[in-house]
Amino acid sequence: MTTHSNVIDVPDPAPGSYNENRIAGKLLQSQSLHLREALIQHLGDVVAVLTIDPRSLKTEGEVSDYIHKATAILHTHASQPKGK
Repeated sequence: MTTHSNVIDVPDPAPGSYNENRIAGKLLQSQSLHLREALIQHLGDVVAVLTIDPRSLKTEGEVSDYIHKATAILHTHASQPKGK
């Protein structure tokens, strides 16, 4: 399973610089494609864990491995506290 912990801080746009009706430029379109690819990678991780039936886990090691995989995915999607 692949986990990523890179956090990218994106500053708010300057007042008046955002126009929701303006045609998106190539950079924004490219960024949306990269985000889609990242989401697909996470989807594969989620599917891999969901294919495991927790009722089939018999040993503490199996349960521990399952919990580790599941919580690793959930922690990457958890809200991060705001810095002071």
